Amino acid sequence: MKLTIGSRGSQLALWQARWVAARLAELGVETELLIIKTTGDKITDVPLAKVGSKGLFTKEIEDALLDGRIDLAVHSLKDLPTVLPAGLMVAAFPERETPLDALIGHSLATLPQAAKVGTSSLRRAAQLKRLRPDLSIESVRGNLDTRLRKLDEGQFDAIMLAGAGLRRLGWASRIAELLPADLMCPAVGQGALAIETRDDAGQASQICSRLDHPPTRAAVTAERAVLASLGGGCQVPIGAYATVDGDLLRLRSIVIDPDSGALIADQTSGPVPDAESIGAAAAGRLLDSGARSILAAIYDGALPLAGQRVLVARARNQAAALSSRLRAAGAGVVELPAIEILPLPFTPPDWPSYQWAIFTSANAVDFFFDKVAPAPGPRICAIGPATAEALCRRGLEPNLVPAQFVAESVVAALSSEPIAGQRILLPRAAAARDLIPDQLSKLGATVDVLPVYETRVPAGLRQTAQTLFASAPPHWIALTSASTVKHLYDALGPATLSRAKLASIGPITSDAARALGLAVAVEASPSTIDALVKAIADAIARQLHLS
Repeated sequence: MKLTIGSRGSQLALWQARWVAARLAELGVETELLIIKTTGDKITDVPLAKVGSKGLFTKEIEDALLDGRIDLAVHSLKDLPTVLPAGLMVAAFPERETPLDALIGHSLATLPQAAKVGTSSLRRAAQLKRLRPDLSIESVRGNLDTRLRKLDEGQFDAIMLAGAGLRRLGWASRIAELLPADLMCPAVGQGALAIETRDDAGQASQICSRLDHPPTRAAVTAERAVLASLGGGCQVPIGAYATVDGDLLRLRSIVIDPDSGALIADQTSGPVPDAESIGAAAAGRLLDSGARSILAAIYDGALPLAGQRVLVARARNQAAALSSRLRAAGAGVVELPAIEILPLPFTPPDWPSYQWAIFTSANAVDFFFDKVAPAPGPRICAIGPATAEALCRRGLEPNLVPAQFVAESVVAALSSEPIAGQRILLPRAAAARDLIPDQLSKLGATVDVLPVYETRVPAGLRQTAQTLFASAPPHWIALTSASTVKHLYDALGPATLSRAKLASIGPITSDAARALGLAVAVEASPSTIDALVKAIADAIARQLHLS
């Protein structure tokens, strides 16, 4: 068997890829190397903090993984975004090198007054400025040898680099000092490698998993949970460093204001199996202790949900759109499917015999047309744009989409049509409000209700939800249906749910929450995912303005 490894072309990246190749060779696996140039490699004259994009050094490599040009990718973990593209996974975190930052040229104590220090990291620069306010800190880009050359040419009195890279390339002798983590908190995942593969249980993922180092996996899982929950990237000075001692994980994490030097720090510990929740909880304490205002100031509205932890309760196969929009706005997303949507058996109706068909969800569209060939027939009413989009994917253009995306608006829109004496088909969920068939029947139509799917409570929801809220409760819960409201209420109860703000996608969902005695903080208008994200962002902006 032969596997293709994808890697950047820098000296350090190639060392790392070849190191993994050597470990795989020890397992009897032959490899070849494919060098891939990333966006970050092409941008060499701008500080990374100003580029403002996640995945600068990984996107093109991940694209090659997804389209099958390579079988595995080797990354410096600190370059790998906390959210991977669908279909990919980290098969292994090999044993970590030192995570500490190194000073080259001088130790911290021997740096002359007002010395010039080069670093491309806001995290390093902010902490260094806090330790030595007299220093002049300037950006330096380039590969390790390029930065060392600039130091040797006298452009800087010292430079700061990751100690791991220097050690891996045989330049440990250049290190003047490795700064302790309590003075210079490392970047998330610094010193660790990530071996990324397709999430297909294939040979690459199975073989690479043998290179995994469980203590390293636990440590970086906690660190990455901090970063994910803060919604941070290279624009924000965030540090996290975890160590594992037997069954105990210790974590130090920080957020520092690059302008004022104000430092928010958290130190915690807990069982190794709880690594992710330990990191998420630490991020929550950082936010509550002042990190939220630092994040808001740094992002200046560009990421309005930065620092917010949002729970998405949609079905597992339908959460991606909402989750991606929340993450794009800077939120840390936790997916907790509170509903399962399953198809029901039904006898396909005589589609052309109807004058109208009404679809009140994209689910109804998909489950219905999985069994019925989409063909010319009745005029079609779609309750909203998501349902209309689902119809268009099937090659059907809806004739009517009401201005408001609720059942009442469907009735109002159709009441202006000559529907008396006409047959109307309503594919829908097994349990749903009967407002549409009841009201249209009163207008003289014959409405055939056809259940094509049902909703259920996912197995283990109560335990999973209670564990989540006990360890790291979200700031917001995004509610997208009356069913998810009821299922979460039954799993958690009103007291626990009230620990987070509720964001509803529309009036029906809001009414379901209020009927259970729950307070709805915001409601989307119109009832779309984009409007839901905006409603949360607007509420946060108002809160920051008032504070």
